[in-house]
Amino acid sequence: MSLFSKYTGAGNDFVIVRGEELGLRDAGALAAALCPRATGVGVDGLITVRSLSEDVVRLRFFNRDGSEFSTCGNGSRCAARYAVDRGLVPPEHVLVTDDGEILARVREDGVALEYALDARVERELRARVGTRKRERDAWLVRMGTAHLVIPVRSVDVEDFDDLCRPLRWREDVGRGGANVHLVARDGETAVIRTFERGVEAETLACGSGCMAAAFALRAAGEAGDRVEFLARSGARLTVEFIEAERIRLTGPAVFIFDGVFPEATR
Repeated sequence: MSLFSKYTGAGNDFVIVRGEELGLRDAGALAAALCPRATGVGVDGLITVRSLSEDVVRLRFFNRDGSEFSTCGNGSRCAARYAVDRGLVPPEHVLVTDDGEILARVREDGVALEYALDARVERELRARVGTRKRERDAWLVRMGTAHLVIPVRSVDVEDFDDLCRPLRWREDVGRGGANVHLVARDGETAVIRTFERGVEAETLACGSGCMAAAFALRAAGEAGDRVEFLARSGARLTVEFIEAERIRLTGPAVFIFDGVFPEATR
C-alpha cells in the first residue's frame, strides 16, 4: 500500500509522496493522475521527498500537467513540514532541489526557508493590463523559473486568467513562458495574484512568485529589505533579504489529510 499526504502552503496545495515508495512509477504521470480537481485529489502539484541523510532530503516538483519544475517556495515549506511530521529530519534541516540547497526551519506557527539564490531581475519590460489596457512597467525575474511581475494599482481585475494567459506566453520572457504576477501596494503590505504555468490558471498563492515580486519591487524602488505579501487565499507570506545573495521566505504549511494511491496509479 502506497500512501500520499496532502498539504497546503498559504492555499497553494500539494500531494506529497516518499520518493522511496514510488518504485518504477513515473512521477510526472502520477502527478497528472492525482492532481486534477474533478478526477483526482485536487491539488496544484505533486512533490516527491527522498531521504539523503539524517538532516537532508531531496525534493522534486511536478505540475498538475505532469511537467517537472525546479523549485517552489510554498511546496518547499510543505515538504519541510512533511519531512518533520514523518520523522525523516529534525525541525532544522536542508532541502535539496534542482535550484540548489535550502535551509528549512519548521516551527509551530510556520516554516522559514533560507535560500542562496542565483536570482536576478533579468530585464525591464512593458505590459498592457487592466480594464483600459494601459501599458505599465514590468519586470522579468529569473529564479530558476521565469516570473513576469507587473506592479498595478489594484489586483482586482476582471477575467484574470484571460488577461494573464497571453502574458504568460510572451516571446520575450523566454522558452517555456513565465509565471505572471500582478502586485499592488496597500500600505505596508503587497497584495499579489498569480497565474501559474503548468497549472495554467490562477493559484491562491505562490511562494517563489512572492520572492520574485520582492526583487521586482526593490528594482522599482517600492520596497526595501522586507516585504509582507497578502496572497489570494488571505494568507500572508514574508520575504526578507537577509544578506548578500540570501533571501528568507516565511509562511504557513499545514497538513490536510493522508490517502492511498488509487489502483490505477500503482
